[in-house]
This record gives sequence, C-alpha cells and structure tokens, in this order.
Amino acid sequence: MVHSVSTLNWVFEHYLYYLSLCIADTDCIVTKEDTQRITTEMFNCVDANRLKLLQEVVYNEFLLHSEEERMDFISQNAAQFLRTPAIREKVITQLSHISGEDDENNPAWIMFRFIRKVINNLK
Repeated sequence: MVHSVSTLNWVFEHYLYYLSLCIADTDCIVTKEDTQRITTEMFNCVDANRLKLLQEVVYNEFLLHSEEERMDFISQNAAQFLRTPAIREKVITQLSHISGEDDENNPAWIMFRFIRKVINNLK
C-alpha cells in the first residue's frame, strides 16, 4: 500500500532511488551489491548522511508496495518528479546503465523498458 503521507515530501532523489530499486528488485532480492552499485553510479555526489536517510525512507516505503502498486506509483508520479526533457533523458540514461545487458529475458530490462515508456510518454 502506498503511503501518500510519507511520499508527499519526496523530491527528485527519492523518486530516482525508487526507480533504481524497482530495477534492482526484478529478481525479488535487493542485494547489498545492488544498493552499492546504485549509490556509486547514481548518487556519488550526495552527502553520505543524506544518502543513508534517503535510502532508508525510500526502501521502507518500497517494501510496502506490491508489484502493481510500484508500477502505478511510477506512472502516477513521473510527471511530478521528472519535469524537464533534460532530466528525463538523464534518468533514462542512468537507469539504462544500471539495468545491465539489453536482453528481452533480463527482468531488469523489462522493468527499465516499462519505466522508459512511462517517461517517454510524458508531455
């Protein structure tokens, strides 16, 4: 269940981390290596204390969502957090990089393609 009260104060970094977790969790396990890769490749400029709090807040909310709720959350909030074409392109590039190989059998790429479709359909 999505807790709109906790996500009400989210900013771009929260949403980006949420998208990253959706890609990392496609095998139903978010490993320490997954979170380490996300933080080093996508959040290397964020202060360590702020990053730890961001991870905790987003991950706790992420765990409460079903697969369907995650997809709905991505779709319903993309326009709010990804407001400009430049930000959208940057996010697509970053998520593409952490998704691994472009393979139709790779679950991470399936989720990435869904996210990319949502982002590309924003007006």
